[in-house]
Amino acid sequence: MLQQLKTLGLAAALLAVPVMASATTVVTPGGSYDLLSDDFFFEQAFDLGDAGDTYVFSFENTSDRLAAVALLGGTVQQLSAAFQGGVSITFGSAGPFTFAEDETSGFENTLLVGAGETVDLTLTFGQVIDTGVRPGGKTDIDFAIEAAVIPVPATGLLLLTAVGGLAALRRRRAAA
Repeated sequence: MLQQLKTLGLAAALLAVPVMASATTVVTPGGSYDLLSDDFFFEQAFDLGDAGDTYVFSFENTSDRLAAVALLGGTVQQLSAAFQGGVSITFGSAGPFTFAEDETSGFENTLLVGAGETVDLTLTFGQVIDTGVRPGGKTDIDFAIEAAVIPVPATGLLLLTAVGGLAALRRRRAAA
Protein backbone atom coordinates (compact mmCIF):
# COMPACT_ATOMS: atom_id res chain seq x y z
CA MET A 1 0.00 0.00 0.00
CA LEU A 2 2.80 2.42 0.93
CA GLN A 3 4.63 1.60 -2.30
CA GLN A 4 1.46 2.31 -4.31
CA LEU A 5 1.03 5.68 -2.60
CA LYS A 6 4.67 6.57 -3.30
CA THR A 7 4.23 5.61 -6.95
CA LEU A 8 0.99 7.60 -7.18
CA GLY A 9 2.62 10.66 -5.58
CA LEU A 10 5.61 10.47 -7.93
CA ALA A 11 3.33 10.07 -10.96
CA ALA A 12 1.28 13.12 -9.90
CA ALA A 13 4.41 15.20 -9.46
CA LEU A 14 5.79 14.16 -12.86
CA LEU A 15 2.50 14.98 -14.58
CA ALA A 16 2.70 18.49 -13.18
CA VAL A 17 6.15 19.14 -14.68
CA PRO A 18 5.94 20.94 -18.03
CA VAL A 19 7.23 19.13 -21.12
CA MET A 20 10.40 20.70 -22.47
CA ALA A 21 11.03 21.25 -26.18
CA SER A 22 13.86 19.23 -27.67
CA ALA A 23 14.71 21.05 -30.90
CA THR A 24 16.40 24.39 -31.55
CA THR A 25 15.06 27.18 -33.74
CA VAL A 26 17.49 29.49 -35.52
CA VAL A 27 16.18 33.05 -35.18
CA THR A 28 16.48 35.91 -37.64
CA PRO A 29 16.34 39.67 -37.04
CA GLY A 30 12.81 41.06 -37.08
CA GLY A 31 11.29 37.69 -36.20
CA SER A 32 8.68 37.03 -33.54
CA TYR A 33 8.89 33.76 -31.60
CA ASP A 34 6.87 31.75 -29.07
CA LEU A 35 9.23 31.64 -26.09
CA LEU A 36 7.79 28.36 -24.80
CA SER A 37 7.82 26.43 -28.09
CA ASP A 38 11.54 25.79 -28.44
CA ASP A 39 15.11 26.76 -27.62
CA PHE A 40 16.41 29.59 -29.81
CA PHE A 41 19.81 30.25 -31.36
CA PHE A 42 21.37 33.11 -33.34
CA GLU A 43 24.83 33.22 -34.87
CA GLN A 44 26.22 35.58 -37.45
CA ALA A 45 29.72 36.17 -38.72
CA PHE A 46 30.61 39.63 -40.02
CA ASP A 47 33.33 40.61 -42.50
CA LEU A 48 35.47 43.76 -42.75
CA GLY A 49 33.40 46.66 -44.01
CA ASP A 50 30.02 45.23 -43.01
CA ALA A 51 27.81 48.10 -41.88
CA GLY A 52 26.63 48.49 -38.31
CA ASP A 53 22.98 47.82 -37.56
CA THR A 54 20.35 47.18 -34.91
CA TYR A 55 18.58 43.82 -34.88
CA VAL A 56 15.40 43.22 -32.89
CA PHE A 57 14.02 39.78 -31.99
CA SER A 58 10.64 39.44 -30.19
CA PHE A 59 9.86 36.59 -27.79
CA GLU A 60 6.35 36.03 -26.41
CA ASN A 61 5.35 33.94 -23.41
CA THR A 62 2.18 32.47 -24.94
CA SER A 63 0.96 30.98 -21.66
CA ASP A 64 -2.17 32.71 -20.41
CA ARG A 65 -1.42 31.99 -16.74
CA LEU A 66 2.19 30.86 -16.23
CA ALA A 67 5.28 33.02 -16.00
CA ALA A 68 8.46 31.76 -17.64
CA VAL A 69 12.11 32.03 -16.73
CA ALA A 70 14.22 32.75 -19.83
CA LEU A 71 17.94 32.05 -19.77
CA LEU A 72 20.03 34.08 -22.22
CA GLY A 73 23.66 33.31 -22.95
CA GLY A 74 26.01 34.24 -25.74
CA THR A 75 29.34 35.60 -26.94
CA VAL A 76 30.73 38.53 -28.87
CA GLN A 77 33.94 37.61 -30.68
CA GLN A 78 36.15 40.32 -32.10
CA LEU A 79 39.27 38.30 -32.80
CA SER A 80 40.56 39.50 -36.17
CA ALA A 81 38.37 42.60 -36.59
CA ALA A 82 36.21 44.76 -34.37
CA PHE A 83 32.82 46.42 -34.23
CA GLN A 84 33.45 50.17 -34.34
CA GLY A 85 31.98 51.59 -31.14
CA GLY A 86 31.38 48.09 -29.76
CA VAL A 87 28.27 45.98 -29.24
CA SER A 88 25.22 46.36 -26.99
CA ILE A 89 22.66 43.65 -26.21
CA THR A 90 19.44 44.20 -24.21
CA PHE A 91 16.87 41.49 -23.40
CA GLY A 92 13.71 42.98 -21.94
CA SER A 93 14.80 44.54 -18.63
CA ALA A 94 18.10 42.60 -18.64
CA GLY A 95 21.14 44.51 -19.81
CA PRO A 96 22.39 46.30 -21.60
CA PHE A 97 25.36 44.01 -21.95
CA THR A 98 28.04 46.17 -23.56
CA PHE A 99 31.26 45.13 -25.25
CA ALA A 100 33.92 47.68 -26.14
CA GLU A 101 35.48 47.84 -29.57
CA ASP A 102 37.87 44.85 -29.94
CA GLU A 103 36.57 43.13 -26.75
CA THR A 104 35.75 39.41 -26.86
CA SER A 105 33.60 38.11 -24.04
CA GLY A 106 30.55 36.11 -23.07
CA PHE A 107 27.38 37.05 -21.24
CA GLU A 108 24.45 35.36 -19.53
CA ASN A 109 21.42 36.36 -17.54
CA THR A 110 17.94 35.19 -16.60
CA LEU A 111 14.72 37.09 -17.09
CA LEU A 112 11.24 36.51 -15.72
CA VAL A 113 8.67 36.83 -18.52
CA GLY A 114 5.08 37.16 -17.34
CA ALA A 115 2.14 35.26 -18.82
CA GLY A 116 1.20 36.79 -22.18
CA GLU A 117 4.18 39.19 -22.06
CA THR A 118 6.43 39.91 -25.04
CA VAL A 119 10.06 40.90 -24.59
CA ASP A 120 12.47 42.14 -27.22
CA LEU A 121 16.12 41.27 -27.59
CA THR A 122 17.88 44.25 -29.16
CA LEU A 123 21.36 43.81 -30.63
CA THR A 124 23.22 46.95 -31.73
CA PHE A 125 26.68 46.89 -33.31
CA GLY A 126 28.98 49.19 -35.26
CA GLN A 127 30.67 48.79 -38.64
CA VAL A 128 33.25 46.00 -38.80
CA ILE A 129 36.73 47.58 -38.92
CA ASP A 130 40.31 46.35 -39.15
CA THR A 131 42.11 46.97 -35.87
CA GLY A 132 45.52 46.17 -37.30
CA VAL A 133 46.17 43.87 -34.35
CA ARG A 134 45.47 40.51 -35.97
CA PRO A 135 45.12 39.56 -39.63
CA GLY A 136 41.83 38.21 -40.93
CA GLY A 137 38.83 40.45 -40.68
CA LYS A 138 36.06 38.40 -39.04
CA THR A 139 33.80 39.07 -36.08
CA ASP A 140 30.97 36.99 -34.67
CA ILE A 141 27.95 37.40 -32.41
CA ASP A 142 25.89 34.51 -31.09
CA PHE A 143 23.28 33.92 -28.42
CA ALA A 144 20.93 31.21 -27.22
CA ILE A 145 17.68 31.48 -25.28
CA GLU A 146 16.01 28.69 -23.32
CA ALA A 147 12.82 29.10 -21.30
CA ALA A 148 10.81 27.07 -18.83
CA VAL A 149 7.48 27.85 -17.24
CA ILE A 150 7.33 28.34 -13.51
CA PRO A 151 5.21 25.51 -12.07
CA VAL A 152 1.70 26.35 -10.93
CA PRO A 153 1.52 26.91 -7.14
CA ALA A 154 -1.11 24.14 -6.95
CA THR A 155 1.56 21.69 -8.12
CA GLY A 156 3.55 22.35 -4.97
CA LEU A 157 0.40 21.94 -2.89
CA LEU A 158 -0.33 18.62 -4.61
CA LEU A 159 3.20 17.39 -3.93
CA LEU A 160 3.07 18.51 -0.28
CA THR A 161 -0.27 16.76 0.17
CA ALA A 162 1.16 13.53 -1.26
CA VAL A 163 4.23 13.71 1.00
CA GLY A 164 2.03 14.53 4.00
CA GLY A 165 -0.18 11.53 3.21
CA LEU A 166 2.86 9.28 3.04
CA ALA A 167 4.12 10.60 6.39
CA ALA A 168 0.70 10.05 8.00
CA LEU A 169 0.55 6.53 6.61
CA ARG A 170 4.05 5.78 7.92
CA ARG A 171 3.15 7.17 11.36
CA ARG A 172 -0.03 5.09 11.38
CA ARG A 173 1.93 1.95 10.48
CA ALA A 174 4.56 2.65 13.15
CA ALA A 175 1.85 3.07 15.79
CA ALA A 176 0.21 -0.26 14.85
